[in-house]
Amino acid sequence: MVKKEATENPQQTSDDQKQVQAIHVTNGIDPKVIDAMNERMTKIENDLGKLSGEMEGQKKTLNDIKNELEGIKENVKMVVSLYELVSRDFNPFMDKTPEEIRGITDTLAEQVNNVKQLVEAAIKDLRELYGVPDIDQFIQMEEKK
Repeated sequence: MVKKEATENPQQTSDDQKQVQAIHVTNGIDPKVIDAMNERMTKIENDLGKLSGEMEGQKKTLNDIKNELEGIKENVKMVVSLYELVSRDFNPFMDKTPEEIRGITDTLAEQVNNVKQLVEAAIKDLRELYGVPDIDQFIQMEEKK
């Protein structure tokens, strides 16, 4: 830097210093800013490592809990099955065995399918007798009522 003469005013010296600082900053980033950014990045990296470790621990804990719940679920199923087996003779609500209930359900499903086929056949016959009315729309209107 060139020494300034004593005749210069203080305002001019201040402006020169600002120009030098501006040139220094524009040529590169202020070292204080770089240091602060490096410290922040180091802190973030450390925090990230800690969080990663904690996350792995939480995953392991969740898997352990999941396995325990599966075991509990199986135990409950076995207890319920045992209860049903023991209480079948005394339980007034257990008239039928699961096989009998399945047979009744299958019979009901077959009957529902038969009724469905009869309704479809009736709709087809009505279309043949009266032309092709929009019966589907009529059915939808009736269902809304």
